[in-house]
Amino acid sequence: MNCRNIFWFLLLLPQVGWTQIILADTYRQKAETLYVHKKYEEATRFYEKAFQLVRTSDPIRAANLCVDLSSMDYMKNQNRIAINRCLLGLRYLHAIPTAPDSARFKLFSSLGTFYGALYRNDSAQIYFRKADALLTQHPTIERQIPLYVLFHFNNQGNWFLKTGNYTRSLSYLTKAQEIAAKYGTDDDLTYVESNLAQAYDAMGDFNEALHHRLLAKKLYKGVDIRMYGNLSGIGWTLYKLHQYSKSLAYFTEAEQLLTTLRRGKAVTDYASEQIHLWWMMSACYRATNQLEKTERYLTQAHRLHLKSFGSQGRLMARIFVEKGQLLEIRHELNQALQAYQEAVRAICRNPESCTGQWQNPRADDVSDETTLLLSMWHKAAVLRKLHTLTANLVYQNAAVKSYQACVDLQEHIRHGIDSEQSQLIFAAQHSLVPEAVSTVFEAYQRRRSGALRDTLFRLFEQAQAGSLREALRLSTIKPQTIPTHLLEREQQLKKQIKQARRKSLSDTTATVSLTTAQLQWHQLLDTFKHDYPAYYRLNYRGTSSSSWALQQQIDNETAYISYVRNETSLFILLVTQQAVEIIQQPIDSVRFTKQLAQLKHQLYHDPFLASYEGTGSAADLYALLIGPVRGYLKGKTRLIIARDWSFAFLPFEVLETGRQAHDYLTRHYAIAYAFSAQLFFDRPRTDLSNKPVLTVAPFARMGTVPSTTNRQANFRPLASSEAEARSIGGDVLLGPEATLANFLKADMDRNVIYFATHAETDDADPSNSYVAFYPDDNNKLYTDEIYDLSLSATGLVVLGACETGSGRVIKSEGVLSLARAFAYAGCPSVVTTLWKANDETTAFLTIRLHEYLTQGMAIDRALQQARQDFFESSLFLKYNHPYYWANYTLLGNASPVMAANRRPGLVSGLVISMLLLSMGVFWQRKRITYFVTRRLSGNL
Repeated sequence: MNCRNIFWFLLLLPQVGWTQIILADTYRQKAETLYVHKKYEEATRFYEKAFQLVRTSDPIRAANLCVDLSSMDYMKNQNRIAINRCLLGLRYLHAIPTAPDSARFKLFSSLGTFYGALYRNDSAQIYFRKADALLTQHPTIERQIPLYVLFHFNNQGNWFLKTGNYTRSLSYLTKAQEIAAKYGTDDDLTYVESNLAQAYDAMGDFNEALHHRLLAKKLYKGVDIRMYGNLSGIGWTLYKLHQYSKSLAYFTEAEQLLTTLRRGKAVTDYASEQIHLWWMMSACYRATNQLEKTERYLTQAHRLHLKSFGSQGRLMARIFVEKGQLLEIRHELNQALQAYQEAVRAICRNPESCTGQWQNPRADDVSDETTLLLSMWHKAAVLRKLHTLTANLVYQNAAVKSYQACVDLQEHIRHGIDSEQSQLIFAAQHSLVPEAVSTVFEAYQRRRSGALRDTLFRLFEQAQAGSLREALRLSTIKPQTIPTHLLEREQQLKKQIKQARRKSLSDTTATVSLTTAQLQWHQLLDTFKHDYPAYYRLNYRGTSSSSWALQQQIDNETAYISYVRNETSLFILLVTQQAVEIIQQPIDSVRFTKQLAQLKHQLYHDPFLASYEGTGSAADLYALLIGPVRGYLKGKTRLIIARDWSFAFLPFEVLETGRQAHDYLTRHYAIAYAFSAQLFFDRPRTDLSNKPVLTVAPFARMGTVPSTTNRQANFRPLASSEAEARSIGGDVLLGPEATLANFLKADMDRNVIYFATHAETDDADPSNSYVAFYPDDNNKLYTDEIYDLSLSATGLVVLGACETGSGRVIKSEGVLSLARAFAYAGCPSVVTTLWKANDETTAFLTIRLHEYLTQGMAIDRALQQARQDFFESSLFLKYNHPYYWANYTLLGNASPVMAANRRPGLVSGLVISMLLLSMGVFWQRKRITYFVTRRLSGNL
């Protein structure tokens, strides 16, 4: 080439480059238009043409086109190709220090989505965090590319749903909703609504899920793959609601649309949607006992999966689980067992590592932990059935190992769930311990080995209060591993979340503030896990416990008793210094439930002048609950009881031996209740405070409570609480001084904090339960606010308020009570009320309890002695019904909380005498007035 030609080449080179860029932009715009009109194949071709024009000349445009093409790959379920495109896009940007943040954001967010689709959770988390960090550093990204940000939150919310973080999923999807409302269209909102529906489906709130699915269908008018998703989603939610005929009608409509969409396409196009639909239809036909159709759709789904994606994947595992359930119905147990094992293999990252007969992989070796849990649980149940039928010990041993693996995996998954509400949902949906205990116990009866005994012990420990155990464990780990300024930031965000939640749902600003604070809190927790290896290591480190270790902590006068219940038996773990016994007590489940209900009715309702009619139920329950271990209790004077969640409301104090009238268990034993042995014994307070006790009595004087506020809240004055507070002494917040603000300013490093006040329990939403303070602008201490109190230096909280030990009961978790909230905050011991407290008897018991505590007595013995004093007092003549004295119970460690002070209780004795004299006429008149009123109104 001569010099003249070189000159013209260099002169025209920029023009050629700009021509290519203009043409590339034209192709990209054409692709965008085709995409909007649902012509995805043509859109892909124009994206590819645009990319080829700029791939060597314009790295920023090339990177953006990598995102566009990866989205088209993702729609076809070609996630690995999509990932490679995005990684190529990052390489384009790597060489450009000034590359736009919006381009990096799109690539990071897309990679998080694609890795999440492949269940590569660690990689997904890394890229989602990078995208979140860019949004935090450069908020203008949302204005620049709002739809990409919308889908970032939408896709991330969907991914969190798969990991069991339900509430976190809702936070991200709510943010996506906000962005859709601000920038988007109805079409974009349908994605969000569909994922919200999936979240509520996963949480078990099927009516709310159906609401969002129907809204998505109403908003979206297109006849394409999105409409298919709306139709099939409605069908699935209706299936969950057991509306099978309606469900099948929607499935049929969805299949007709999908057939049309797949016509003329490659076999792999929309293959995952087709497989998923056939799987859902097979489940619905199984539920209606149309087993031939179930088998036909499963066979079709299996064949298409093999042809399109091979033998691996979550969807294939679900197909095998459904096939196993079908085979169980047909009593083909060996074939069902094989199907469940194939389900396990389908989610193994390396199937060759899971070739052993009925082998269970580690959590780190699978792509989807929740599907592994489902598969192993079904497998364990079938192995147990086969052992029952054949008496073949090979099946029993395999069942034991599978149940152990299930429970261990359950704990592992729990460690990755970062909110209490999600923990509770997970616990209720995966109640595996009763089945595991039953299976391991059968093996233990045959071979009473120490290993099986300790396996049973660990299962009893994991039977309930999992979210509480997790919270207390993290409260210990965080101060050891996380910098103080980050822990302070966490508390600030929690406070913002609580404040926003208390505001009206119609307050849009508060709703946005709530979502923002929730997202920041979740992202801060990610920082803990990923930037502080010591925290991550301790978080996922297993805990070891054994019955032998428990024996070393029990004195010769104490017995530890734990219960696990299934449909046919009570399993009882008894540990004393001399023995460790696991006992199976057969029960008639219907009759047992009826006895519990009858006794609860007698205890939880004010009898007024009615007589007590719970003796029969109390004696029957004593025979079932205490009778089997009675022989081991000789010489014991103290019981530590871990109740099964199904009767966590029951005070064992009222159980009657039947040897004589009203021979209550409390007359023989001091009783404390435990969530688990580890929580009970690992949390004693070693150093006693020299600070005085704190007593809070907001409603002590009738004249000091504003009448309007009092009527609105239905808070009556507590006439005995002033005498109670004066008798206890120490630092006293009385009447107008007992505001929430003053309480929160007080030093919590106390041996005892007493509450003589009102409380309200909300079973529908436990976060709305509260302890009441003196009425002012802010007089309620809610459950989630109690959680965030720092009570690890508090020895004992005494809740002399109504129903602080009752609340919503969660399967496998227990009672979500206010007392549990104080335990959650770190207090190792709580004396609480199980039902509405009687002012007079509560004051008596609290004063006597305090007197014995000041003598250095253990809490359980002090409470037992206070109750014995009540039995011997003149009050018992009026209030002999257990309703008046049995609701005061100890939850947690029983160790002494005060140094011994042997001075006679002269002051408290005089106060009690005055109390009886002043209150007797008042309460008797009130009781008679109520009785006469009811007689006159015809209610008696």
